[in-house]
Amino acid sequence: MNHLIKLGAAIAVPCALFCAAIGVAEAAPETSSETRPIDARVVRVKLEGVGDLRIRQGATPALVLTGDARLLSRTTTSQKGDTLNIETEGRNAGFSFGRSSGLQAELVLPNLQAVSSESVGSTVVSGFAGETLNINLDGAGSMYVSSSEYRTIKASLGGVGNLKIQGVNSEHVDLSLGGAGYVTLSGRSKNLRAELGGLGGLDAQACTVEAVTLDLSGLGNATVNAQRSANLALSGMGSVTVFGKPANRKVALDGLGKVNWK
Repeated sequence: MNHLIKLGAAIAVPCALFCAAIGVAEAAPETSSETRPIDARVVRVKLEGVGDLRIRQGATPALVLTGDARLLSRTTTSQKGDTLNIETEGRNAGFSFGRSSGLQAELVLPNLQAVSSESVGSTVVSGFAGETLNINLDGAGSMYVSSSEYRTIKASLGGVGNLKIQGVNSEHVDLSLGGAGYVTLSGRSKNLRAELGGLGGLDAQACTVEAVTLDLSGLGNATVNAQRSANLALSGMGSVTVFGKPANRKVALDGLGKVNWK
């Protein structure tokens, strides 16, 4: 019994010391904030690296970065004309074991025309309206766009990212999806044109559209809501589900995919 007690003590002490060391090593550093200079010319935003970005509409442009000092020192922001670039240097610059903390960027702009993200974090866009909005999402990040009152919305999704666009009130929505990403749409539009490749999927059941044109290749599935017409081309193994009972239907099948009318 004494041997067991001694053995237990011998194991417990190093474990306690190890856990204490880990706790010190992984203790959350104090966060600080920095205000970076921008002006009202900015209507295009590009994010690279690791971090979360929040963009909202406001009369006075402003950019505030929040994170630990090490992370902030590795984050560069630069404005070239109407384009703002936010980049975190180093592949693991924003990685924190056991925590979701990283770079948080809060951006206020009067107008917005384009957002491009190659980050592994999340991007949230809210409150904007205008003529055209271009969205580009690559990598493993996610993007959520609300109050999307633009005449034309053009969205491109690559990699394994997720894109969610809510409050659509548009005349034209153009989607290009590659890789294993997923797109969700809600709202209304006169026209929806979507090209879906790879493993990517589309859920647009909650987006009421007059005319849908969809080209589906690869293994992805799509759900749309077409009120007047649906022009579908399927190649590969993907399937399409169409709600809305459109009177005009055109389907071209080349592969194992199928169309379900609801």
